[in-house]
Amino acid sequence: MKKILIVDDDHDLREGQKIFLEGKGYEVQAAGGMEEGLEALKDFTPNLILVDLMMEHLDAGFVFCAKVRDNPKLAKVPIIMQTAAQKKLGFSADSYNEKARSWMKADVILTKPVSLEILLQQIERYLAG
Repeated sequence: MKKILIVDDDHDLREGQKIFLEGKGYEVQAAGGMEEGLEALKDFTPNLILVDLMMEHLDAGFVFCAKVRDNPKLAKVPIIMQTAAQKKLGFSADSYNEKARSWMKADVILTKPVSLEILLQQIERYLAG
């Protein structure tokens, strides 16, 4: 069974995605922020991580991704970042641009709200390999 870690401070979104993904056969662990997510990774090795950009701090998702990538055990785990930053701050990222992905440390960035169908397509895309 493939394992997914969801790190997001939006309780309703986190729990909704958790229930949806468990219904699709994934083992899911959820964390309410960057520190909680990093703590979860001590005992849970996911096949994929879903992370919010803006949690405790506006850049918490970037910091989380950098720490994951610095861990040799987790460095190759696909990371899907979800964010409403484009709507809230005017931030946009070309997540398909190699240079942008290299400093963001995420494999793809999705703009919230992300439909469950699109989320599942992205998850399946990264877990297929």
